[in-house]
Amino acid sequence: MALLIVWGLAFGGVPVSVQTWILKAAPGATEPATALNTSMFNLAIALGALSGGVIVDQVSTTAVLWTGAALSALTSLTILRTRPA
Repeated sequence: MALLIVWGLAFGGVPVSVQTWILKAAPGATEPATALNTSMFNLAIALGALSGGVIVDQVSTTAVLWTGAALSALTSLTILRTRPA
């Protein structure tokens, strides 16, 4: 329950932060930038669902969890390598 609360509080700031970044990155074109952000967010959801479904069909349900873990590890390594020294 505690992890669920922490996750909810942490995720609550993500949409606000993304919107702030969009407003700063494209001050003269906030509506197109916001539309692009929403489109990419929905595309990511669709591609995740598609790839998860393909993995379940081709391999197994457990393989989806291992794939998610591997992608999370790769993302973490990428973030750690791209941080300024």
